Amino acid sequence: MIRILMLLTILAAPAQACRQALILALDVSSSVSQREYELQRDGLAGALLDPQIKDLIIGGTGNEVAIFVFEWGDYNYQRVLLNWTLITGEAALQGAATTVASTQRSGPTRATGIGGAMGFAQARFAEMRGCTVHTLDISGDGKNNSGERPEFMRGALADRGVTINGLVVATRDIAEMSAYYQSAVIIGPAAFVETAAGFEDYGRAMKRKLLRELLPGFAAR
Repeated sequence: MIRILMLLTILAAPAQACRQALILALDVSSSVSQREYELQRDGLAGALLDPQIKDLIIGGTGNEVAIFVFEWGDYNYQRVLLNWTLITGEAALQGAATTVASTQRSGPTRATGIGGAMGFAQARFAEMRGCTVHTLDISGDGKNNSGERPEFMRGALADRGVTINGLVVATRDIAEMSAYYQSAVIIGPAAFVETAAGFEDYGRAMKRKLLRELLPGFAAR
């Protein structure tokens, strides 16, 4: 009964308005070591505070950006690191970055469930229907091997106006992984794949990706 009442409250609540609803999904499958997890987590937090990124988010562009961060592994494992946060100024952005940077890993998962991450993100976007642009970023270093295939899941998000971008983390097989994300993961008129040459390059790749997708008019290109 309590869960039903909570669901009815969420459905009855007005959708929050913003310029862009941005979900960032981080891979924590078993192929990601503790050190790589920290590089991914800290790389995202650092990118959010980069002066160029900060200017795009809060630099007088009008309505705010709302940010949501979660980690994913098995098809049924998704853990929220940062719930929806409307970035109304520098303090809110600093708080969001600090929350992400202070998160500790809960434990490795065995498989890679990209489709499960997409399904989780779809439900979260429903909480922010008032936002003009909806963007999902999926970072990963492997192909889906758990649960629904991403090829079957991404269409439902595209039907709701969501653009899915990818950030591939790889070294030897970076071309193969980029091609996989191109064919199976990303979707939308302006969708793209960014690449990181290993987790040591994750922060720089995240900055490049955010610079591109936070530009006004991104989803229309």
